[in-house]
Amino acid sequence: MNGTLPSRSNDSSSTIIKYEKSSCLFCNEWFDSQTFTEHLIHCGQVLEQCPNTCKVFLPRLRMRAHLKECPHAEHSNSSCENLDKMAEQRIQTLENDINTLRTVLNEEIRQRLHLITDLGNVRKQNQLQDEMSHSIQESLKHLQNRLNEENTQRCYEVEQCQQDFRYCHDIVQTLKTELQHEIDDLEKHINRVSLEAARHQNLLNDNILQLEDTVLAHERNNRDKFIELENYLQTFNDDIKSKLQVNADHNAKYATLGLEIKSMKHIVCETEERCDKLEALFTEMDRSLHHTMQLVADMENYLSTQQRLTSIINTRGHLIWHIKDLSKKMDESRKYDTILHSAMFSNKPYGYALRLDIYLNGKGNWKGRNMLACLNVLPGEYDALLTWPCRLQANVLIRDQRYTSQSEADDYMKLVNVRKKSDDYIQTNQFFYIPHKILTQAQYLKNDSIYVEVRILKTQ
Repeated sequence: MNGTLPSRSNDSSSTIIKYEKSSCLFCNEWFDSQTFTEHLIHCGQVLEQCPNTCKVFLPRLRMRAHLKECPHAEHSNSSCENLDKMAEQRIQTLENDINTLRTVLNEEIRQRLHLITDLGNVRKQNQLQDEMSHSIQESLKHLQNRLNEENTQRCYEVEQCQQDFRYCHDIVQTLKTELQHEIDDLEKHINRVSLEAARHQNLLNDNILQLEDTVLAHERNNRDKFIELENYLQTFNDDIKSKLQVNADHNAKYATLGLEIKSMKHIVCETEERCDKLEALFTEMDRSLHHTMQLVADMENYLSTQQRLTSIINTRGHLIWHIKDLSKKMDESRKYDTILHSAMFSNKPYGYALRLDIYLNGKGNWKGRNMLACLNVLPGEYDALLTWPCRLQANVLIRDQRYTSQSEADDYMKLVNVRKKSDDYIQTNQFFYIPHKILTQAQYLKNDSIYVEVRILKTQ
């Protein structure tokens, strides 16, 4: 029987086995199904009978050596034709055997396929049954747990109900005993009250008779007193009328006094409002006065600057500004929104007049957290000779005061672009910001002062 090497492919519907190789029954070597038949025809290990009628079966590889040594070799020439016929018969027999083997193999493969398919179906059914049994066991466990919890809860509730029932029964018995004692006490009290009522009724009858006699005597006395009372009431009525007249005058005075008090309260409220307005006005005037003083100082600086505008000393596009008393100036900026102005300088000899303006406490959305600064192009003496529009680029640095060597210093730098269309055009300030936490670092702030440096990088 030929050996096989199957390869299996599984899907949801069926299982297919594909046989790729078969083994030879004589030499035990493996061949593809296409070359297996050709190998059987030429296989050297196939047993064949000696054609010299010596009735010996030998492998094909040893047949030639046997024919040379066979004792019936003298009859070989006469039996060549018989040998050919026997070879053809054997080949035909081998082919029939091969076909029979193929049929048997195909039937075995078909039966194996059926068995594998049935085995897969059985496995699926077993898996489904295992899953169902597992789910059923889980459900049963869950139900058993629920039943146990329900039984525990109901037992607890039954015990509670029994305790409540015993408690209610004890209360009812206690109430019955107390009610019985109270009923007995009430009956005794009713009897005593009845006796007392009878005794008081007799006394009341006696008192009524005495009262009737007393009432008759009092009626006679009251008639005289009533006449006296009428005379007294008439006199009292006259006195009341006179006093009411006096009270009316007092009420009028009280109403007038209430109006005057209300008017005084209104005047006090208006005075307080005026005081608040005066205080706000005073604050605004103080701010305006400070701004005016700053404007006067700026104007004086501007006039002095204009006087020496034609001879600006710093014409190399480089400015170092030492800002002293930074904390004091920061407080003034917070209170009065002051502006610091640097000395004027030029980007080159006979160039643009430049000035750095700083808002220490910032302005707008940047107020209170950042320092705002802008590099302004001011009207200069040589504007008519310069190229417009003006486009400049500069580096603004906060100098590191820890090191004197420029290579070791860690300066804080900002790149600034300055643009102005013409000499008579009002420039829109182009601000840049530096956070306060940078200014207050120890490397930049020393002895309550900072150094601000401006370097013009590119000029026209």
